Amino acid sequence: MNSLEPDYLLHNRYRITRILGKGGMGTVYLANDLTLEKVAAVKENINRGDDSANQFLLEAHLLAALHHPNLPRVTDYFIEGSYQYLVMDYLPGDDLQSILEREGRQPLEKVLVWADQLADALIYMHSCKPPVIHRDIKPANIKLQEDGSAALVDFGIAKVAEASQKTSAGAMGFTPGFAPPEQTGGGHTGSFSDQYALAATIYTLLTGNRPTDSVRRALEGEQVKPARSLNPEIPENISDALHVALALNPSDRFSSVQEFKKALHDPAFRLNDRAGQSPALPDNKNRPVWFVPAMVLIGFLVLAIAVFSLAAMFKLVSSPAKMVIPVESNPVHETIPIETVQRSAVYNPPKTSTEIILSETLPAVNSSVVPRRIGGGKWLAYSSNQADEKNWQIWLMQIGLNSAGKPIPLTTRQLTFDAGDKTTPAWSPDGKYVLYSALGAGDQKQLGLDIWKIPVDGGQPVDITNREGDDLYPAWSPDGKWISFSNNGREDGVSQLYFMNPDGGDQERISLNYEEMQGIWTPNMQSLFYVINTNGHQYFYLRDAETAYKTPQPYDPNQAFGRLGQVFDPAFSPDGSLLAYTRIKGRFKQIGVASFAQRGASTSLVTTSGQDYDPCWSPDGRWIAFTSERDGIPQIYIMTAAGLLQTNVSHMSARETAPAWQP
Repeated sequence: MNSLEPDYLLHNRYRITRILGKGGMGTVYLANDLTLEKVAAVKENINRGDDSANQFLLEAHLLAALHHPNLPRVTDYFIEGSYQYLVMDYLPGDDLQSILEREGRQPLEKVLVWADQLADALIYMHSCKPPVIHRDIKPANIKLQEDGSAALVDFGIAKVAEASQKTSAGAMGFTPGFAPPEQTGGGHTGSFSDQYALAATIYTLLTGNRPTDSVRRALEGEQVKPARSLNPEIPENISDALHVALALNPSDRFSSVQEFKKALHDPAFRLNDRAGQSPALPDNKNRPVWFVPAMVLIGFLVLAIAVFSLAAMFKLVSSPAKMVIPVESNPVHETIPIETVQRSAVYNPPKTSTEIILSETLPAVNSSVVPRRIGGGKWLAYSSNQADEKNWQIWLMQIGLNSAGKPIPLTTRQLTFDAGDKTTPAWSPDGKYVLYSALGAGDQKQLGLDIWKIPVDGGQPVDITNREGDDLYPAWSPDGKWISFSNNGREDGVSQLYFMNPDGGDQERISLNYEEMQGIWTPNMQSLFYVINTNGHQYFYLRDAETAYKTPQPYDPNQAFGRLGQVFDPAFSPDGSLLAYTRIKGRFKQIGVASFAQRGASTSLVTTSGQDYDPCWSPDGRWIAFTSERDGIPQIYIMTAAGLLQTNVSHMSARETAPAWQP
């Protein structure tokens, strides 16, 4: 196992401070991130070869796309020599295992709050495409953040597995008491495995005792004591809900973590509501087909480990000339490491849904990574002069990942061909039309730029505004009924917000007294979000649907000009939870990502070149496209939602800008 010394500079960026802990398959270091000027947790795992490296690069970026208040952010990942590295936010607070050891069982009210937060994080992870499965939930892997909320940490290294893939012997690192039986021997793991581990964690926090280990339950028929029998303060519905979620057979558990959470809060829930099921008993009739051979395998492996341990002890006793000095460590994983079993079968990319399995003990997968499309295979529209290096036209691009896991352009197509420059493309919510700004049709009066609409599958563009001044920044409402745009046709040239229907009719000015532009709707259409320019400051404002978008109010009411600073180019993630934007400080431009609900209290600047702007989200929320001038000219870049894998995907020396991803 590798051991980085304090003050070692890793990846020319991370200054190692100390070891936070060691597990059977990896080491976690505390380090100073010299780029972001903050502390970070760096997790190191052994790299098992080229196939494992490709798989790691392909999938680690999916972890980096996770954004949830009860999950740490993955901020970087890379490979150096024989090791893979995953860099995460460092959370300095206590873990729940330490609190349990110090204080004993925890109050019901406090545990329920933590349970809700952890369940919400798991529901979010399980709803990702592909689903993200943690597989190592336990009190030691839950930390309290500064505000007292619980965060699920220790993601390990991710591997993709087919939805039908079983746990091999090499994946059987588990924590007794918290791991479900399917994880310990040969069964398919999934969201139901996380449900079991979450229930075991809640059980332990409420009673001060771990539930009976699933292996002992399966082999010896031992039952889990009802939580209420160990702590009478636990309501009957919570005790029964834990009983169901701790069922040996996954089919006897709740259908989802969301259903489990609901039962925890339903005073009327009872175990007998699930007629005919006795989830804590090892019922032979309900056992899955893998159950018996899996338990036999576990018994064999436990016996093998015991024999190996006895042999090692005998060797030590019979070799007095050799002194063995124990190495002090501070384990962060209570895992049982078992040797990896190599597979001879060739890995084929799954044809159905896949799961991201988060476990530090997964085996390497023998695979060749096939380039695949990202962003759901949808088109990225952008403005480019690549056709003749003079006129800016609207182009379309599809993007994929190469064998190294880096974004590359797969297909490009020119959408517009008529004379004149075109810019700021935007999509209809059904993905069938593209809006853009260009000189008005037959504009003999020099009225300026108009908003045009063109079908994405080909056809003639149509001028739909035809008004004096420049019409810019079109944005379609999520319900498809309205288009927002900015116009500066006032005598003083001040930009104003307008609405119109998709054919250009019923044009109505929304702005009154201030310079306002770049209006976009939140995905739920509750607010119109836009940029206001006043006193030389550009910051975010919004108008609520309750006032028919007439009444302006500051997005961040806590400071005069908002905590995000000077801003431009707002863009919402598909679910509306995150806001990407351009942060402007003098001539320095950076892409930022903020929690929309926190109104400026939580944000992260994810680019550092100082020449980045125009962010837009992929339809799956995992990627951000943006314009960057870091190479001397404006070109299109792609990165993960956390700012990783920043890659130029533009056409050679062409100037390209204003990306917009098809919904």
